[in-house]
Amino acid sequence: MNFFYDKDWLNRNLESYAFQWDHLLFIALAMIAGVLLALFLRKKDHKTIKIILICIWGFYCLMQLVYYPVKWAQGSFDKDTMLPLHSCLMFMYVFPFAMFSKNNIIKTAACNFLVVVNMIMGFITLFVGCPGEAAALSYFGLHTLIYHSIDVIVPLVMIVTKLYDIQKKDILYGLALFGILSAFIYVFDIVTGCDYFYFYDGHVFPAFKFISENVPHHILWSLLIISCYVITAVAMHFMIIGIKYLINKNIRKRTLD
Repeated sequence: MNFFYDKDWLNRNLESYAFQWDHLLFIALAMIAGVLLALFLRKKDHKTIKIILICIWGFYCLMQLVYYPVKWAQGSFDKDTMLPLHSCLMFMYVFPFAMFSKNNIIKTAACNFLVVVNMIMGFITLFVGCPGEAAALSYFGLHTLIYHSIDVIVPLVMIVTKLYDIQKKDILYGLALFGILSAFIYVFDIVTGCDYFYFYDGHVFPAFKFISENVPHHILWSLLIISCYVITAVAMHFMIIGIKYLINKNIRKRTLD
């Protein structure tokens, strides 16, 4: 195997690299870097923070533009990975609305989606999906690990720096956006026979194989996956709200003292 070629990845032999030390080391370093970046930017002005996040988003998009030609050049045309339409890749399309939209509802929906849907999907996939994707010290492995790390780091920075000041009602807008994107992808999957949001049977995601094989019908599987997305997003939303409340309460207490 050379850096740009991984036969196991191209053949979808994903279990070959499950939970190797280099994946876990990369994830640990990426999360530490994300926390340090968030802390570093915490006292910067919002214009500076936006510029840095836009640069990260631009790098993210460039990664995808390079990735697909590299994959296609090696003869990999798997229909479930042909296009950048996976749930974690929604960051690429939603982020500009979070940064540039003048409509408050659209901006809030985009920000909330990134923080409570996209971030948690990226984080889970880092541990559940990425360790089985490809050797970490390969092009495909690094690509997968880096872009899922960005899915986590950018929303983290948005919350810590208060670029996005999350409110209780925002979850409604975030879930509405998730519903719109899910409906679009679901129809696309039905028409093309793909499974980009893992709604059909999740066969492209190794961690879902055992569960999906024991669900009697793909509609039940779809409902199960959608329920998991929604429950996780709501839990994430109110966990952040709770942490925000405790931090503000502590600040008020110290001010009074």
